[in-house]
Amino acid sequence: MKPRIVLMANNIDEVGGAQRVVHVVAEGLVQRGYPVDLVGVTPFEPRHTFIDNPGFRRFTLMDRAWPPPPPPSDFRLARYLLPSIRRRQAQRRRLTDEAAAALAKILADGPRGIIVTAQLWAMETVARTPHQGWPVIGQYHSSFEAAAGGRDLARSIELYQDVDLVTLLTPTDAQGFQRAGLQSTRWLPNPLAFWPQTPADPSREGVVAYLGRFSPEKGTRFLIEAWGEIAATHPGWRLRLIGSGPDEAALRRQAADVDAVIEFLPPVTDAMEALRESSIVVVPSLTEGLPLVMAEAMALGLPVVATDCSAGVRLLADESHTARIVARGDAGALADALRHLIENGPERVRLGVAARESIAAYRIEPVMDLWEEMIADVLR
Repeated sequence: MKPRIVLMANNIDEVGGAQRVVHVVAEGLVQRGYPVDLVGVTPFEPRHTFIDNPGFRRFTLMDRAWPPPPPPSDFRLARYLLPSIRRRQAQRRRLTDEAAAALAKILADGPRGIIVTAQLWAMETVARTPHQGWPVIGQYHSSFEAAAGGRDLARSIELYQDVDLVTLLTPTDAQGFQRAGLQSTRWLPNPLAFWPQTPADPSREGVVAYLGRFSPEKGTRFLIEAWGEIAATHPGWRLRLIGSGPDEAALRRQAADVDAVIEFLPPVTDAMEALRESSIVVVPSLTEGLPLVMAEAMALGLPVVATDCSAGVRLLADESHTARIVARGDAGALADALRHLIENGPERVRLGVAARESIAAYRIEPVMDLWEEMIADVLR
């Protein structure tokens, strides 16, 4: 019998790349004969259904959403004086304890196996929970560069120092974390959620698409700025922004000031069909790991313009042979790359064909082979 896998993420209900990945991996492991429990730390509303009738069990450890931290400007005063903030801090401590207790019950409800934590907060919960005899695989789904530029590097080294294995998304990221102090690392790409039998048609004119979260690190404001530079001379084209997030109101205001066709669409349940309607896909991020939307666009045979924001982007682009790479935060460079592809249908087709050929290695079957090799190595 294959070992039980407890796969954990910060939440498993949000429409997001990390959530899509853990659902695809969980179902992929089930199809390989592994009993799988998919565990989220905190609930998220509205709850999104990624897989109908999944073969794995689902759990959420906390019974309510995680309270936000006090505002930074009020933190010192709030911690010691304000009753409302003190109550919120007490609620956070209670939820943390309850999450650890709930995880302990899940671990006890079946044979021992392997714990896989897809995100750092999930690992913090494991660290608070007795799990003797359970090997642990820790994962980090952003880049080493992003971790080193913020708080995640020190946090991940502290949390993952004693786990059995840490997986990163690219060889470059694995080497970076190893040099920083994590000894047992390997790279493991995320699998594609789908493989379309029929590719899209990038030769047709019409839609430049962004699909993702509307938040500062995604760089969508630079895409709107770039579109303002080229839209007037390409009236048959429109920019389509698909998603939601904290920056949506600001982005809508910015778009209203641009004399161009910019559409805002809500998050979609079927990324493949949303992307299929496009001719070009843009990933304008300031930071990324191995961007799933870029890989999915490539699987559809669509040309991608992405910013040089991570080793994962560079790996997928294969030195610009399978995607166009521009400097991050540079609206002018983004506009130039889009203009070139908009005006060159044969180049869109050529780039899309090369992209689809290269991304086949990220289909679910070969990636799940790597998962099985990793599981076997951890159990030796």
